[in-house]
Amino acid sequence: MKRNSFPYLSAAGLLALLTTACNPDKEVISPEVPTVTNAVYVVNEGTSNGAISLYNKSTKTVVRDVYAPANGNKRLGPYVQNMTIVGDNAYLVVNGADSVQVVRLADFKRTVGIGGFSQPRYLLAAGTAKAYVTEWQGSFPAYSAGRVAVLNLTTNTIGKRLTVGVNPEQMLLVDNKLYVPNSNGNTITVINTTTDAVESSIDVPDGPKNLVRDVNGNIWVLCSKYGAAQDFLVRFSPAQPTQQTRIALASDYTNGNLRTNTTGSTIYVSLGTGTYALDPQATALTAKPLIRRNFYGLGIDPQDNTIYAGTSTFTGDAKVIRYTVAGAPIDSFGVAVGPNAFLFR
Repeated sequence: MKRNSFPYLSAAGLLALLTTACNPDKEVISPEVPTVTNAVYVVNEGTSNGAISLYNKSTKTVVRDVYAPANGNKRLGPYVQNMTIVGDNAYLVVNGADSVQVVRLADFKRTVGIGGFSQPRYLLAAGTAKAYVTEWQGSFPAYSAGRVAVLNLTTNTIGKRLTVGVNPEQMLLVDNKLYVPNSNGNTITVINTTTDAVESSIDVPDGPKNLVRDVNGNIWVLCSKYGAAQDFLVRFSPAQPTQQTRIALASDYTNGNLRTNTTGSTIYVSLGTGTYALDPQATALTAKPLIRRNFYGLGIDPQDNTIYAGTSTFTGDAKVIRYTVAGAPIDSFGVAVGPNAFLFR
C-alpha cells in the first residue's frame, strides 16, 4: 500500500485509513474508566527489520507496516523491542540499531532519531517530559552491568545514566519509584524518580524480567532465567518488599508475558504450559490454563479485556489470535515477524 500519511489513530480518520488499506498493603487502586479503543498497534520485533502493524477493531483490517510507507519506504531496522506512546508521539526502541525513533502519531512520520544507546530494551515515560530506557552492556556470555538512561523528552537527549544489574528489562513506575528487573541476576533495582538516583535493591529469584501492579497495590514479578532449576511468580508490597509470596513454576525458556487487565483484578501470564489468569490473592497456578497455548506477545484490551496473543515464529510473518476473557478464540489476523507487544488507542 502506497500512502504518504496516516490519520491520527484515535480519531475517525484512522477508521477511514484502515478501511481503504484493504499494575502499601491493603491499598486499593481506584479503577480506571475503561478506555474506548479502536486502533491496536502490534510491535513486531522482526529480525533484519522490525515493524509496527496497525489493526482496526471496527473494520478488522490491518496494515502490516505503518512506518515504512510513511517514511519513504525506509524500514525501522533490526529488533524493534518496544513502543511507548507519550502525548502525540510514539517512541520506538530499535534494539539492533541502538536507537529510539520518534514518530508523530498523526501520520507516523519520523521526527527524530535518538542514538547513543547500548542495546536499548524498554522505554517508560514518567510524565510528558522524561522517560527511562533500559540498556544492556557487553555480549553473551560476558554481559556487564546494565544501565538506565534518563531521557529528556523535550530535547530528546540523554541527561544521565544509572548503573543497575545485568540485562535490565521491562520497568514499572509506582509512586515515584522506578522498579528495574535485572534479568541476568536476582535483583530488582529501585530508582527514586524525583532525584534520579538508585535508592535500593530487592532480592528475588533468578531471572526477573516482567513487572505489573495489581488492584491491591502489590507488585508481581515473573522470574524466569534460562537454565535455572526453578521459575517463580513473585508478589510483594512496595512497603514490604522482603515479604514475598512465591508461586513455583516449571522452568521453561518460553515463560514470559506478565500482564494485568485495566483494573489489576486479573493477572495474566503466558508460560510454557499455557496462558493463565490469576486472582491477585493467588498462591498457586490454577489447575488448568485459560488458554492451552504459549505466546510470544500478550496484550489485554483496556476496553473489554479481549486478549491479544502473538505467535512466536521468526521464519516468516506471524499472526495474532484474539480471545474472549473466558479464553475462547474469536478470530485472528496476520502481522509481521515476531509480535511481542500491543498498544491500544
